[in-house]
Amino acid sequence: MPERSLACEPRALVRVLALLSALAAGCDEPHGQGSAPEAAPSSPVATAAPAPPDPPRAPDIVIDATNVSVGTNRLATGELGLADKIAVFLGGSPMIAGNAVHFVAMRNARPSQVAAVVTALRKAKAASAVVGTEARDGTTQRIPLSFPTGVPDCTTVAWIAKDAAIDVWPAGGGTARRVIKGLAGPDMTLGTEAMRKQWTGCGATELVVGADDVMTWGLVFDLASAAVQASGTHPGAAVLVTNVVPGRKVLLE
Repeated sequence: MPERSLACEPRALVRVLALLSALAAGCDEPHGQGSAPEAAPSSPVATAAPAPPDPPRAPDIVIDATNVSVGTNRLATGELGLADKIAVFLGGSPMIAGNAVHFVAMRNARPSQVAAVVTALRKAKAASAVVGTEARDGTTQRIPLSFPTGVPDCTTVAWIAKDAAIDVWPAGGGTARRVIKGLAGPDMTLGTEAMRKQWTGCGATELVVGADDVMTWGLVFDLASAAVQASGTHPGAAVLVTNVVPGRKVLLE
């Protein structure tokens, strides 16, 4: 029997061509056709580190003629036992014990009111204080205040009396030099000169200063800062007092 060729079998040829076409299509088709392409892996979203907490700080202390503010607490300056009441607000506050605590005193405050804050800081175990006050030229100046239990007898004491005269004498007692009132109040220039003379030959590092309570704190601040800044005196800090008698030995509480 003669051999049949594909040309003689049109149907068989059609089937072969269809098979080849299907195979070719299968080779071109990507794997997994018909399913959704896989999504590229996403990078993790970077998150900002939380802000560090604010460092601890002492409460703001501000004194004026009528109030003493300690943080959000406020006390009238005329209250009895003012120092003890201020100390209650300072007890347990951060950055008080063992630290030099800064506070602000307005010029119109009274010396005894500033002294009450100093006493309260001592009770709260502060190491010392720095008081900021507006100077006569309108700038804010600062002087350090120390809390000693005693000072050398040669230490200079400067006191503004109720008649605005300045008395200067040694802490151990002795004749006081008196600088009478100037035209506009205590004579700071001559008062500073008297302090410089008293300071000569004394190695004390502090100045004892205060005033009768009819005077304002601003005047005490001016006198203390003039002494700290003047050449020839060189006290490193002031010691605030409220109950000395000119010429008498100074006893610190």
